[in-house]
Amino acid sequence: MSDNGASVATVNATLEEKDPELTGKVGTLQGNMGALGLFFSVMAFNAPLVVVIGVIPFMIAFGNGIGTPILFVIGGLIVAAFATGFLRMSDVLQRPGAFYAFVTAGLGKKIGLGSGLAMLLAYFCVCAGYLTFGGEIFGTLVTNTFHGPDLPGYVWAFVLWVIVAVLGYLRVDFSAKVTAVVLCGELIVVFIYNAVIFARGGAEGLSAAPFDPSHWFDGSLPIGLLLASGMFGGYEVTVLFRDEVRNPEKTIPRATYGLIACAVVIYVTTTWLFINALGVDDAASLVAADPTGAMDSTLITFGSHFLFDAASILVITSALAVIVCAHNVGARYLFNLSADGVFPRSLSAVHPRHGSPYVASMVMSAAALALNAAVVVLGIDEMAFYAALLGVAALTGITVQFLTAVAVPAYLKRTGNHKGHVIKSIVLPLAAAVGFGTVMVLSILNFHILTGGSQTMSNILLAFVYGFFAFGFVLALALRRWRPQVYQRIGRQ
Repeated sequence: MSDNGASVATVNATLEEKDPELTGKVGTLQGNMGALGLFFSVMAFNAPLVVVIGVIPFMIAFGNGIGTPILFVIGGLIVAAFATGFLRMSDVLQRPGAFYAFVTAGLGKKIGLGSGLAMLLAYFCVCAGYLTFGGEIFGTLVTNTFHGPDLPGYVWAFVLWVIVAVLGYLRVDFSAKVTAVVLCGELIVVFIYNAVIFARGGAEGLSAAPFDPSHWFDGSLPIGLLLASGMFGGYEVTVLFRDEVRNPEKTIPRATYGLIACAVVIYVTTTWLFINALGVDDAASLVAADPTGAMDSTLITFGSHFLFDAASILVITSALAVIVCAHNVGARYLFNLSADGVFPRSLSAVHPRHGSPYVASMVMSAAALALNAAVVVLGIDEMAFYAALLGVAALTGITVQFLTAVAVPAYLKRTGNHKGHVIKSIVLPLAAAVGFGTVMVLSILNFHILTGGSQTMSNILLAFVYGFFAFGFVLALALRRWRPQVYQRIGRQ
């Protein structure tokens, strides 16, 4: 179906037919993003500069050492296999609910609602967590680099919150333009960093040793694989924004595959060159001793203090781009759940001028502000709070991706839409399910490392994550009994 507006109108008409109370209340999101705008929005969520400066050194230190580059290849292959079936599903089931809609269609409304609520939790955790992280690094930059006032991190977090709240209220393609500018700056810094190390031959000449199979199992492979797989998040956005892009049948596949390819190239290349900048023989020990300092030293040694300062500034804008993207996606999850009647229908209101889910956006903003304010009032360690929220978001996202990888072939096989597309519809999604399932198990077994807390705290957070799934399941049962008309709409059906 090439007419996306007609597709959405059909969905809305069906909803109104099932429940007359919805007549005139189901709004349609609007936008005019092309493939490049969508790509920038999703790539910004992956925060490539944050990954380069803050994640890759950690992976080398606590993951599988100098064998880290190959893990990004493995993670990219899992995601690419999944994306093939994911995009096939988006062609067959043209619904803007993404994982929420697809899991519902494949595995039923109860698991579907649990997944929808879980993904809302995941994106909210990213949004709220990165506000804390962004405020801390913003304050450090102002004080140490620009010699400005020494204010608490929550003051700068509030500045970021105001920016995100305004951008989330406006039309989504406006946010895409802002994140595009930020992402371009990040990619330029990463490109210059890679280029100067490559041109100077690293510390001892460029070596291909990091790709040697003998190093693939150095250190802790599970931790390395877990972190690598988590660096490819956000591609769900390509389908979630279906109503707000031009020609979605072409735009969504181009943005999705472009995202995966670009992420693999950036992460593999930068990790390989970073290891060479430190020296293959010394890289693991140097990074283990001081992960952040090792990266900073290569920025200054092979680049300059200017490149280091530029990277420091752009890490903040990179964090801002992550918050904007997570906020926008979370607001659209809230919008979709409201449109189905699970949440109050007022949350599915569409702004008459901007075409944005402005009420859902304001609720997301208020909730993030309230949670961060509670952290300040209660005196909770901000970085521990940030780590815990990202751990929750990572595990939730991996679990829902596993369920989606199972749901896609189940639905396509049941409806006969796999015929002529067996590889895309069945084989590759199931292969991705094996990959995601493995990562999910490793996540659970090593969750205490992700959160940086005790085993007791890790168990509490695990119970919280899967408690959200259980709550969605029970809520669906309740809706089936007492509000059957809402139950029938679960998953944007």
